[in-house]
Amino acid sequence: MKQQAEALAPRPIYKVAVSRVRAAELLDVSTGTFDDWVRRGLMPKGVKIGALRRWDAEEIRASWYDIKEQGLSGDEDDGENPFDYAVG
Repeated sequence: MKQQAEALAPRPIYKVAVSRVRAAELLDVSTGTFDDWVRRGLMPKGVKIGALRRWDAEEIRASWYDIKEQGLSGDEDDGENPFDYAVG
């Protein structure tokens, strides 16, 4: 019975290539921010096939980790943030 349930359980779908919108969603940023990061070379340009452009999901993740390793994330303190003292 357990084997039957495992066989029927839905398997997660791991997407290899994603649209611009999905690529931005992977990073939890707007499409405008994603486009800016692509222009700045922080993210890959994707692959155009016909009228479609798709991004390799693993390349998106790898680029994110590269940003973190190279210190391009902007973690340095750039002054007072007005939201530091917000209560919520």
